[in-house]
Amino acid sequence: MSDAAVIEPSVQDSVVQSGRLGRLVIARLKPNEDIIESAEALCSSYGIHLAVIRGGLGSLIDAQLNYLGRHGMKTIDVPGPGVEILSISGEIATGQSRLQAVVADADGNIFAGRLERGRNLSFITVEMTLQEWLPD
Repeated sequence: MSDAAVIEPSVQDSVVQSGRLGRLVIARLKPNEDIIESAEALCSSYGIHLAVIRGGLGSLIDAQLNYLGRHGMKTIDVPGPGVEILSISGEIATGQSRLQAVVADADGNIFAGRLERGRNLSFITVEMTLQEWLPD
């Protein structure tokens, strides 16, 4: 048996929400646009208060990711230019957006974590598909 602690999720850590999916928005971000701020502005322009990221691809100039490690929050700086987005998910809510991504640097090294607001600018372009979430 390993010495690693087993973390059991508790009921208090979970939230179940019912609702339905609404409008679908497919967007292309221009160079030097922050991915989180741009997604929030896009939703705002369509009157969407909450959206989920259905997918995305493209490249970032550099990437800054965060993750919760054994000793607290850790930051991963991925130098570019040309950090490729391999996978992206999360939800958009103005000022409270949470996006997770898997990215690769120019050498093919892979990194994963939560995207840091204001630190992930599109390089050439980033294409994203957002879908409105309408809670009951």
